[in-house]
Amino acid sequence: MSADVGTERISVTGRQRDLGGSDFEDAMFCYSAKLGYKQPKRLRQWMHDIETFALQRGKVPVIVWKAKFAPDDEALVITTWKHFKDLHG
Repeated sequence: MSADVGTERISVTGRQRDLGGSDFEDAMFCYSAKLGYKQPKRLRQWMHDIETFALQRGKVPVIVWKAKFAPDDEALVITTWKHFKDLHG
């Protein structure tokens, strides 16, 4: 995945702890890749629904996921890797 954004993965040497868990980074983002974890069914359904709606309009699907009663600034912003790569260039 790191090659998709023009960078290299940080090798697993324990260095990730020193980098806040970052697996790779570029000029704008630090990435923590969570591979192998099952995505919640609800999240997959939300993405399917918004993707269907957004793509009909030529737009990028984004989920803003906030815990109940949590501050807005703590919400997670989620899109697919494909759409992120398209935006990232």
